[in-house]
Parts: sequence; structure tokens; C-alpha cells
Amino acid sequence: MLAAMPVSAGTGDTAPLAQLRQAPGGSAAFAVPAPEKAYDLSACHHAQVPPCAGPVAESAAAYTEWQNANKLYADGVFTPPKQNRIDAAPSSDVMFQCFHWFADNYWLHLEKGWWGEIASHATDLKNAGFTMVWFPPAGVGSYYQMELYNLHSQWGTKEGLQGAIKAMHANGIKVLADAVLNHRSGRDGWADFYNPDWPTNVIVQDDSWAGIPNAPYNGKSPNYSEGMLDPGSRNIDHRNPLVMKDTIVFLRWLRYSIGYDGWRYDFVSGYAPYHIQEFNQGSQPVFSVGEYWQHDRKVLANWMDGTDTSPGKANASSAFDYPTHFNVEYAAQSGDYSGLNDNGKPSGLIGWWPMKTVTFVENHDTAPRDPNFNFTQDYKEQRMQAYAYIMTHPGIPSVFWPHFFDWGQTYRDQITRLVAIRKAAGINSVSPVSVVAAGKDLYAAVTNGAKQDVAVKLGSSWAWSPSGPNWTLATSGPNYAVWTRAR
Repeated sequence: MLAAMPVSAGTGDTAPLAQLRQAPGGSAAFAVPAPEKAYDLSACHHAQVPPCAGPVAESAAAYTEWQNANKLYADGVFTPPKQNRIDAAPSSDVMFQCFHWFADNYWLHLEKGWWGEIASHATDLKNAGFTMVWFPPAGVGSYYQMELYNLHSQWGTKEGLQGAIKAMHANGIKVLADAVLNHRSGRDGWADFYNPDWPTNVIVQDDSWAGIPNAPYNGKSPNYSEGMLDPGSRNIDHRNPLVMKDTIVFLRWLRYSIGYDGWRYDFVSGYAPYHIQEFNQGSQPVFSVGEYWQHDRKVLANWMDGTDTSPGKANASSAFDYPTHFNVEYAAQSGDYSGLNDNGKPSGLIGWWPMKTVTFVENHDTAPRDPNFNFTQDYKEQRMQAYAYIMTHPGIPSVFWPHFFDWGQTYRDQITRLVAIRKAAGINSVSPVSVVAAGKDLYAAVTNGAKQDVAVKLGSSWAWSPSGPNWTLATSGPNYAVWTRAR
């Protein structure tokens, strides 16, 4: 989640605000004053000449996109072609997160926006072995979306976004959208939803917004949240048919008009997992992964299980492996690696359901949010241990932009070498792994790739090396080493 964009305080109602705002003496049951800086879109919707400028024109274009999307992708008009999910079988994909906390134009003021920066590195990512990338939320408002169909945001323009997607596709790389579906922010106030236009009764009853006095259910849904609440925005009731209809049309538009391949679902702890199944069935992504910030892998496994009700769970959504992230981070910092062993198997989610697991070292939420944070050599070395771990273990590993592009060529070369070792060995999301040592100052494991066995050692102790003949040291660094052997 990124910080919310500032919005002015306002009010809401039980029907679209445009229908309820009345002059004195009007007949609406709940007269709601328009926010002071509300956009007047009436002329823009009718092709005003000369055209409206700035945000007003962008909102008008978003309105048109929304209307066209309904014509193209509504149920009964469009049926998405069946897509084989890459996580329904062993996957050799390696993911890359294409942004960080301070990447947007509020900080960098790039001529072509962040999308241009991403596009310029597409060939670099291909050459390093990445096959799937995760983009930041494209809509205006970023992690606190205001107009879903308005793709002119802090990251750049709609055209820049599509250029970045095309650059990735030209290099054989799949692109995941950051799908922020748990919550929405009003465009001018707290609860005025435009493009798509939603009434305030899509907001769950226990949302922090006070609602409309004297309106039924205070102008909100009678339903309470299905999970956690995000305090920075309005939490949406996904049991509302209008919400589900419009969301699926929106995902289809992103998929088939904008060009995304799949979804990184934000804040999935806020709504029931069966809605993920509805989203995936309705939009047919090549891959989806949920962000569920949770230490307990049982909670994560239960969430994944709930995203597919069919036998075999082949189309269940993947999840980010937060347990592995926390376990490896603690081990590298403390020197106690015992928490990485669960009776010879990894202690994170990859020890239970590796085919549906995305491992990572850091992301925009877990990394320090202070732009002046001192990334010491120890800090960087501990993260490199984590890369040695995830690149030699099952699951789909993910690399964070600053580590690859901002921490220097030597650091980038180390990550690239680990990716190359993984690829050469034929390690995939379900490759068998055995933990052979885990204790004070030492972790060791052997993974059986399709082409090579790979042994990894973490920790300051050098009292271990893989047993047997024909092992070759493939790479090493402070407190880690990796060996390979042909099978």
C-alpha cells in the first residue's frame, strides 16, 4: 500500500451524487452539497469544443472508457477465452517488482514518467532472466484509487503505461497489474465514486466514514466487512452485484484493451477469497497472486484454498510467502537459522504449497519508507543471503527494483548470477528440497533441479559443504555460498 493522495472532506448518499445534488427546493430525499472543487463534467461528456483541460479532460476520457468497456466486456456480450494458468503446473518463472516507495513522479519528475523508466529497462530484465513483472497501480490515486478508468496517475500517462507493457511483451515478459479492489476513494470528497459511478451503499457498514444521517443504514451497505478494514479509504462491499459486475468488466478492460496478463491482488485480507475466484473466472489472467500480510502460513494456505472451489485447486490464486520473508530476514539478522527448518522442509509457505507461492526478499511495504534510510553493508549482505535462499528453493522468486537497479553493479551482478544458476539447474516452483542443517550460524539445503542439484549454505559458519563428488562452487559472497552438480 502506498500513502493516500489528499482529498477534501465531503459527504455521500445512497444514489450517485449527480442524481441527489439538488438546488434548494429540490425533491431528493437526501440533498447533498457538492464539494467546493467538484469537476463539472457535463460539457466534457458532450465533446466540448475547445476540449476541457487537465484533470477534467482526463475524467471525461475515463467516463468514455467506462461506457465503452461496458459495451465491449459486459456479461452476455463478452466471454473471456479460457486461459491456462502458469501456476497450475510447475513454473520456472522469475518475477520482478517494477517500482518502489519513492519511484513515482512526485519524487523523481521524470520526463516520460515512471512508465518510461520501466520501459527503458525491458531488455535488461529479459537479459537477466526475468519472465514476469509486477507494475504499480495504474489508476489515479494509486493505492487509493479514485477513478478506475483514469490511467493518468503519479506513475505517468495511459499512453506511457501501454508503451511499458508493449516493451515488456516485446521481450517475452508477462505483466501483472496491481489490482486494488478492496477499497476506493472519492474523487472530490470521501464517498463520491466516479468512473465507474457507484452509490454510497457499496461501502461496508463498519467503514470509518460516518455516512449520511437519517438515511437507511446511514447511506451505507447493511453488510459488514468480510475481513480487515483499510482506514485510508472507503472499504467496498463485494457482495453487492453492482460492485462485482463493474469490477469484472474493469478487469476485462485492463486485460484485453490495456494489455495486462494477470493480477497482483492488493489487500486481499479485506474481502472473502471466493471473490478472487469470481475475478479470475471473469477475467482469465495468466497468473494471479494475492497480498496477504500474514506470518502464519496456515492462514495463507486457507486463503489460497478459498480462491478455488473446484477439485484439485488448479486455479487457486498464488500468494506472497510472507512467512518465508520474515523467517529468512530474522535468520540473516540474528544468525539463528533454526527457524528455517520444518522436519527437513522449508518452514514457510513453500514447505506446504510451493506451486502457488511467490517468495520475495523485500517489497515496497516491507522496505524502509524513509528516503534517507542508511542501507548499511550489513543490511545489504543480509538481503543477499535471502536472495541466495529464494533463488535456490522452490516457489516463484521475486526481485525488488532498488536491489537490482539502485544498489550498484556488483549487487546487481550477484542477483543476476543467482537467477542464472536457478535457470541452468532447472529449478522450478515445485523442485524437491531437503534441509540438511539449520542452527546457530548455519543453514544448508539441497534442491534437485531438472538438470542439476543445487546446494546452498547461509551463515558465518564454514563447517559445512555438500557431501559427495562432483560439486562445483557456483557463486559465493558474505555468509552465503552455492554449489551445483550435474544430475
